[in-house]
Amino acid sequence: MADKWDSETAQSIASNGTEKCEKEGQWSELPSPPLEDIYSFLRRADQVNMSLVCQKWSKEFGSPSVWKTFRFYLTESQLLTDTCPLMKSVRKYSSMLQHVEIYYNAFTPNRQLIYTWCKYFIEFLQNLTSNSQLISVEFGDFFDCFGVIDTPKCNDMCKAIAEFLGSQRHLKRAEFHNCSFEFNEGVELLRKLTEHSLTHLVLRGFVIRVPLDQEEDANFWNTHSNSQTSQAYQLLKPIIH
Repeated sequence: MADKWDSETAQSIASNGTEKCEKEGQWSELPSPPLEDIYSFLRRADQVNMSLVCQKWSKEFGSPSVWKTFRFYLTESQLLTDTCPLMKSVRKYSSMLQHVEIYYNAFTPNRQLIYTWCKYFIEFLQNLTSNSQLISVEFGDFFDCFGVIDTPKCNDMCKAIAEFLGSQRHLKRAEFHNCSFEFNEGVELLRKLTEHSLTHLVLRGFVIRVPLDQEEDANFWNTHSNSQTSQAYQLLKPIIH
């Protein structure tokens, strides 16, 4: 009932604001509630374009409600530009983010663009590491990316993820879908997650292999001997595929 009332109230305010602006011919005077509603229905790239219309709309673009939830999604056209407007916005508003989804979108066979995506991905996580305290995060579909990039770049990405997870002290929910990390990388990421009091954890297609014999197991434990790693390993073993 409350949600319905809020929706009807927002629609009423938007309608009244629109009528007023149409009479006065000043869309820049549209009140904050309908502006926030409009922003909520737009993709992030369209929000950036909307914020360029006037000073009032630019100001509302910086409101916490617009940046509470963020999906990291870069199109091919954005990657072809010298400076990515979306990344500029992220650097400015990342402290407001609470819920983030990061999926690799297999948008192009162009290796150079894929590496550009990786660069922005690492920059995005470094920005979150320095400026944000998220409540939830979701990663997905890195398998296609890891199958193209070289090992050093893959290691850089996994390191950025680990440092990011280690920095998030308010994290309650974490999901990984079809990420296909190497086993040791997966254990390290889970070790970071066990530092938090998570209430929700999803691991689907999280790693691609597990140590196959006792000798490999022994080597693993010789190089990863602490209680958090043990806890992470026990979480990981039942879900290996």
